[in-house]
Amino acid sequence: MKNSFFLVIPAQKDIPERLRIFEEKALQHWLDELPVANPGLSTRLIYDFLKEFNGLAMSAQARLDALEILSFRVSTVEEYLRFRLMQEGFPKESDEHKIFNVLIAIEKEFTLGYWIVVKELTRRSLGWFQGKSAPLSIQRAIRGLSNIVVSHYLMNLTVPDWVWIDIHSLYRLSVKIKKDSINVSKSHLAPGQGLSVGDCYRQILLLCLAEPSGLMQKEVLQVFNFIEQHSAHLVIGHSPFETQPHQCIILTDEDQGPHFISESKPPSDTSVLYLGFNKLIKILQNKSRFVSKEQARFSSLMLVKDDDGLLPAELLDYLISRWTGIEFHGVPVFGDRLERFFCIGLEACHDLLSGDPATKLSENEMLAESASERSLACQFKKAGMVSIGSLISFRKKNSSVSKRSLGVVNKITSVKADGKIGFEIQLLANQVFAVSYKSYTKNETDELSQKALIYGVKSQESEKSFIILESFSLKDGDMIRMTMNNETFPIILRDRKNIGLGYWQFECRRVEELNVQKTETKKGYDFI
Repeated sequence: MKNSFFLVIPAQKDIPERLRIFEEKALQHWLDELPVANPGLSTRLIYDFLKEFNGLAMSAQARLDALEILSFRVSTVEEYLRFRLMQEGFPKESDEHKIFNVLIAIEKEFTLGYWIVVKELTRRSLGWFQGKSAPLSIQRAIRGLSNIVVSHYLMNLTVPDWVWIDIHSLYRLSVKIKKDSINVSKSHLAPGQGLSVGDCYRQILLLCLAEPSGLMQKEVLQVFNFIEQHSAHLVIGHSPFETQPHQCIILTDEDQGPHFISESKPPSDTSVLYLGFNKLIKILQNKSRFVSKEQARFSSLMLVKDDDGLLPAELLDYLISRWTGIEFHGVPVFGDRLERFFCIGLEACHDLLSGDPATKLSENEMLAESASERSLACQFKKAGMVSIGSLISFRKKNSSVSKRSLGVVNKITSVKADGKIGFEIQLLANQVFAVSYKSYTKNETDELSQKALIYGVKSQESEKSFIILESFSLKDGDMIRMTMNNETFPIILRDRKNIGLGYWQFECRRVEELNVQKTETKKGYDFI
C-alpha cells in the first residue's frame, strides 16, 4: 500500500499504560460520559481523543475494535456539524467556515485511524491479510475519505489534493486481494446492513458524476444516500462500453475523480477503468419506483428525512441526465461579457418593476461581473443570499430598471477565498412584468393583494403566459383575480411547477367572469 500525502501517519508513541482507555469497557464509559448537551465541548473532546489515539502504537485489531466503538458518536457529531452548515445559502459566515474546518479535521482523524490499520495489515503476509479485517478496514477508509469529499461538496469547495488517488488506491488494493465484493456491515450497531468496498467506491464515483455544483446542499446528502441503494448497478470494467454514447473513465493513477470523455479513441492504459451505466439507467427509468409525489425539489432549503429513499421527479431527471453524460450548465446569456445589475427573490424583483417610490435601487440591486458567457460572479455583502433554486432577475448596467430578465440559479460555479460567488442560471424569460392577485371567491375589499410575476412565451403554434408566485396552497384548476396594468380579471391556473426555492409557476389563461351568486348564510333560531 502506497503512503498517503493526505492521511499522514504521525509518529507512533509506545505508551502501554495509555492503551487501557481504548479497551471496550473503558472506551464505552468515556463515550457515555461525554457532555452531549454541550455539542461544542463534546466535539472538541472527540477531536482531541482521536488525535491522541492516532499517535499511539497499538495492535491493528485493537485499533480497529476501538474505531468501530467510536464510529457511532463520530457520525453523530458529523451529522450535527453538517446540519449547522446547511442553515442558509452562500456565501457562508466566518463561523460556518470554522465549523467546516472542525468537521474536516474530525473526519480526517477518524479516517486516518482506519488508514493506519490498512497500512499495518499490508505489512503482514498475504494469507493473514485475507482475514475479515481487510475488507472492513478498507471499506471504512474509503467511506471516511468519501465523507470528506461529501463535506467539501456541501460547501462547494474543491476536494483536497491526494484524496481521490487514495480512494482509487484503496479500491485497487481490495481488487488485488479479491475482497472488493465482500459485504461489510455499515456499522457494528447494524450488522444486518452490508456494503462492500466496491459499493462504497461506486457510490462516491456516482456522486462526483452528479455534478454537485448543480445540487442544493440538502440534495448532496439526499443524492448520496439514494446512490447507496443503487450503486451496485454501476459496472466497472477495463474496456469501453460500446453501447454507451459517452464513455466515462477513471484514471486511477491520477488525483482526480471520474469524468466523461469525448475522444473517439479511448485510452487503453491498464490503470484506466471504465464505467458502465446501462443497467443503472434502465432501472432508474422506471420512475414510479423512485419518485415521491409529495416532495418538490425546491420546497425547502433543509433536508426532510425520507425513509423510503424517494426523490423529487425533477431531481431524478437531473441525475439520469448527468449519468448519461449530458453536460450540465446554464444558458449563455452573458456573451457580451458586460456587468449586470441583479436582485434575488420575487418581492425584490416586483418592487423594482412596479416602480415603487420607496424602493431604493442600492438596497435591492447588486452589481455582478460576467465571469463567462454563462456565469456571473458577485462578492455578496451579506451571508446566505444565494443558493441553487434562488430566483434571479437581472438587467444590463445601462438598461432601465424595468427591462429585466428572469431566471433561477441552477449551478454555483465557484466559492473563492475572497468571498466571490460564481453562479449560472436557467433562463425563464427575457422580459418579466409585475402583477398582483387576490382570491377569486372572496369579495372582501380589505383582502391584501399578493405579489406575483408574469411572462409570456411565443411559439409558431401558440402564445402562453406563465405566472410565478409564492403560494403553496394554490393548485391546478384554481382561479384567482389578477391585476395587471390597472385591469383586474380572473385567470385559471394549470401545470403547477416548483421552479425555485418557495416559488411556484403556473400556466395561466384569462377566463370569463363567472356569475357567483352570494348565498345568504342561514342563522340559527335566536330563541334556542
